[in-house]
Amino acid sequence: NDKGRLSQDEIERMVEEAEKYKAEDDANKNRVEAKNALENYCYSLKSSIGSDEVKDKIPADDKTKLESAIEETISWLDANVSAEKEEYEEKRKALEEIANPILQSMAGGAGGMPGGMPGGMPGGMP
Repeated sequence: NDKGRLSQDEIERMVEEAEKYKAEDDANKNRVEAKNALENYCYSLKSSIGSDEVKDKIPADDKTKLESAIEETISWLDANVSAEKEEYEEKRKALEEIANPILQSMAGGAGGMPGGMPGGMPGGMP
């Protein structure tokens, strides 16, 4: 009658494995989400500073500095596809530290970016 049934030990082992893999899956999901967020931020910034409404409102040296930082971050992403979540978050923070002052100064003199910045700007600005 018990033929083909799992023993209690087998069931417990399978549950333990499932819990272990769930934690790994969650960590991997968070890592991929952080990578995608950084990648999306890079391409969104690149698109924003290249748009007709914005490109002439950013001083050339600021635009060059920002484009360089974006390209450097994209290159880093390509070379570090299996980086940890914290590394992606650090890279995004570093890029934001370069981008936000430039975008804020431009927004202050130009009435803000059309549609606002992805994720919003510090201080609750759109």
